Amino acid sequence: MNYATFMSQETLGGGFNPITKDNPAGTVTVYVGTDDIGTSLAKINAAGGKTIAPQAEMPGMGWFAIVKDPTWNTLALFKEMSK
Repeated sequence: MNYATFMSQETLGGGFNPITKDNPAGTVTVYVGTDDIGTSLAKINAAGGKTIAPQAEMPGMGWFAIVKDPTWNTLALFKEMSK
């Protein structure tokens, strides 16, 4: 992945996407932790949100999915890989 990451002392920190046409400067995606991405996606879609990118693996880190919430904000779901 062309993605710069940083770690906190206690857990995963965050990361930075390169600036592209699809990811312009100033774009921020907040990742929300969940124990079950599939169940969370179902709830978001049932409430009027939409799955933008289905569940996918972040190798060595966990899984994520990107959604639009019912008011059309973009956010991501994240499940950390079991240690």
